[in-house]
Amino acid sequence: MIRFMRPRTVKQRFRLWIALAILMLGLSINIAFYILYQQEAQAEALRNLSDKLNLQTLFIDRWVQERELDMRLLTEDEAVRTLNKPLMEAIFRDFTILQRDFASLSYVNADGVTEVDTYSATGLQVNERDYYWAAKQGKTSMSNVIIGKASGEPVIIFSAPTYDEGGRWTGLLLGSVKLETIQRVVGSLHSGETADFYLLDRVGVPVTKPRFIDDVRQNAQPISTDITRRASVQAVSKEAYANYKGDIVFGSYQWIAGHRWLLVGEVSKKELYSNLYGLMLVFIAITLATLMLSFSGIVILTRRIERPLEFLLQGTRIIKEGQYGYRIDPAVFKHAPAELQELCDTYNLMSRKLKTTVKLLEESAMIDPLTELYNRRYMMQNGNHRLLRALEAGYPCSVLLIDIDYFKQVNDTHGHLVGDRVLRHVAGVLQRQTGGDELAARYGGEEFMVLALRLDAVQASALAETIRRAVAAEPYEADGVRIELTVSIGGAACTGLAEGADAKLLLEQMIEEGDKALYRAKQLGRNRVEWESDPPGDH
Repeated sequence: MIRFMRPRTVKQRFRLWIALAILMLGLSINIAFYILYQQEAQAEALRNLSDKLNLQTLFIDRWVQERELDMRLLTEDEAVRTLNKPLMEAIFRDFTILQRDFASLSYVNADGVTEVDTYSATGLQVNERDYYWAAKQGKTSMSNVIIGKASGEPVIIFSAPTYDEGGRWTGLLLGSVKLETIQRVVGSLHSGETADFYLLDRVGVPVTKPRFIDDVRQNAQPISTDITRRASVQAVSKEAYANYKGDIVFGSYQWIAGHRWLLVGEVSKKELYSNLYGLMLVFIAITLATLMLSFSGIVILTRRIERPLEFLLQGTRIIKEGQYGYRIDPAVFKHAPAELQELCDTYNLMSRKLKTTVKLLEESAMIDPLTELYNRRYMMQNGNHRLLRALEAGYPCSVLLIDIDYFKQVNDTHGHLVGDRVLRHVAGVLQRQTGGDELAARYGGEEFMVLALRLDAVQASALAETIRRAVAAEPYEADGVRIELTVSIGGAACTGLAEGADAKLLLEQMIEEGDKALYRAKQLGRNRVEWESDPPGDH
């Protein structure tokens, strides 16, 4: 042993020092990799939790808003306003079949007694509930987790006040949502195998079931951990902590639904670092194996590891700069270890999914989901830039504001579902009559907007007439219902940017002038086109 440690020949010394150098290098690489991987894994886990919490927050907030909107729309139904209870019960049952998020719908009279209920018998007294008093004050509300009087199960209650045709308060509508439904909503976005997402109410009582709780109903006590205490004071920390079960986790949170729910995301430290221990064993084995190889073999091996890692690092930097669809050529990993080849395939898959997700989010933020036209946000952000470019290129531009005449009568007579179909019908007419440099958008409610980037006042006025006649010539017809439709249109034009004018407010100014013209069109009898000033050639 002493002789081996004190080699006498150059060959022995070379072998010893190469072996020691490789061993020290291997140990250094393993230690550095261990530390860096821990730090990066923690940072990446927190980033992923934050990204997924943001997506979950958008999804759940939208779900809550849709359920509140459902309740408000039901209160506006003719049967509810006239207290036609048999018809109300039929409507409620049909609605719960179509909208499965609600387990039951109920009508409660002004005295707090249920008179219509799709789940159980009527006559339950609920005037001690907070949602009853909120409705009495004219407020739509969503409850915390409560035990339903009819079902005896924990539920969330959406409520909205009801009024008769004279505007007098007549009671409230209740929509009951089971916790299983909330659990399905939270779990609808895939969160991976190592992450756990769950909802708590404002006092920490579970709304959905975390992995460490078998049954929410058996654990009605509030959860008190570091993450709930951080959330209560809006504090942010990257430190690990013990969850309700005592496991060490990293976590993040988001307040959602108007600060009524706390969405918590947690990833187990043990699960997070499980891959690290496997990779460390691989690296140690590689280090020991290289002691048996020649110097040239070591160089080749290090190159096969080093070059793919450089491509992965380069890829992460490119994605960080915003090129989400960047793909690494698998041919670069042809001679790399199997783990790195799998890492390359996983990287390319994640890059493609990330690009698709970002694209969907961008499209959903700019497209009106009902009519599939551009929305107001797109027009105010992108339309203004395109307007300025067109004016700078010397083209005249115009704005048309289009409002469906007597649309409220359509909703009142045929219901809001038919009203939505009418909006889609008119949007289809607009799509057929516009194109190219003419951008059509839903501006709000029953009002649409067309931005004509290369049309002056005369040409835009002609386009407006074409749209008006097309809508009048194409009434809405479906399921035996025929609705004659007309639109009122107000227009405004711009031939250039005045010196000293605020370019950012140009589109808003044109919309304001077009809105005034639209108001005149309404005042002068509807089903007509009015302009901010008479278009040239109309005299």
